[in-house]
Amino acid sequence: MAKLYGIGVGPGEESFITLKAVKILQKVDVVVAPSSKGEGSIAYEIVKPYIKCDVVFIEFPMTYSKEDLKAKWEENVKKIKTFLDDGKDVAFITIGDPMIYSTYIYILKRIEGYEAETIPGISSYSAAASRLNIPIAEGNETFAVVPSGDILEISKALDMFDNVVLMKISRRYEEIVNLLKEKNFKGYLVIKCGHQDEEISYDLDKYIGKKIDYLSLIIAKKVK
Repeated sequence: MAKLYGIGVGPGEESFITLKAVKILQKVDVVVAPSSKGEGSIAYEIVKPYIKCDVVFIEFPMTYSKEDLKAKWEENVKKIKTFLDDGKDVAFITIGDPMIYSTYIYILKRIEGYEAETIPGISSYSAAASRLNIPIAEGNETFAVVPSGDILEISKALDMFDNVVLMKISRRYEEIVNLLKEKNFKGYLVIKCGHQDEEISYDLDKYIGKKIDYLSLIIAKKVK
């Protein structure tokens, strides 16, 4: 039976991909790469040197319409099932880790009756902490990973945890910076970790009023 592989390719640096992921990419029949516009893919650019088969780009539009997203997910699942039904092993690639805020999760939930294997990848916040040489948590400290869609949820996390990783910060950047000051947290900003145009800043105020890339995060640590 053909098999679906969900492969995490890490945050951006091609050398961060696991040996297992490379072996699978070199033996599958089709690589499926998610794209916001149906062509080109950050994940594909990371693993391009390791691919030896056909690549199919499928669109996952950047929209908050649940109806539009559901329709697109169903369409994409049908495409992947067609490859599997033809006896082709498929690798679905995604940046970071496949089980953390990934498009692969939505595919996996809809692939019933097919064999699937998930290959972990280095998460963006693990890579960012390593680039900063700052631990996410140590000893008995607690930490949380929070998407930045709801400022109230961020506030709750800052009240409950010693360390908070804030993902997808671009839409509410200034609100987040002000909240970190209010809650007495020190923040470390990493933009496009592992990419050639990566930026690191210990001064969050410097980026207020500027356009922040979608692939950005803040590691926030309570000042003690």
